Amino acid sequence: MDDLHTLRDFFRQSFLTFLVGIFAAYCSLAFATALAFVTYFCDASIGDGTGVSIFLAGALLVLLTVHSNFMILRGRPLWVWVWVMVMIYLGCFLFVLSMIQLHTHRIVYWLALVFPLFGLLTVNSVGQRKMRETLVKIRHLRQAAIAEHKSR
Repeated sequence: MDDLHTLRDFFRQSFLTFLVGIFAAYCSLAFATALAFVTYFCDASIGDGTGVSIFLAGALLVLLTVHSNFMILRGRPLWVWVWVMVMIYLGCFLFVLSMIQLHTHRIVYWLALVFPLFGLLTVNSVGQRKMRETLVKIRHLRQAAIAEHKSR
């Protein structure tokens, strides 16, 4: 691979936008989960199993976020993984927006609304679009190099 597609070049140009998207996703999930516990499940007991089910749902969403970002990083041409991230951001935003009439902590509520919007802005940014296109090109170069090596 030439100097244009090295890991160092990727880290220099695109890694910050990639990390910002991950950070926004995790903060969105964390604030939405915290608000869910404070508002909807404040009276649930520990032995009830509600806390465990919320924890498992949150863990599943975190694993889905990790897997989606890993597939984006691997340069998969199907943008289904980007749409998974968009759905996570929209789900967190709509879930938190439904709590508007409940009396929650205002700063946590507004942060829970801002982080999904920030994540959507990051996914739609020019820098991340270029990063995804570059990762697809790197993946194709890697597959061509593997195919050439196997044909020898």
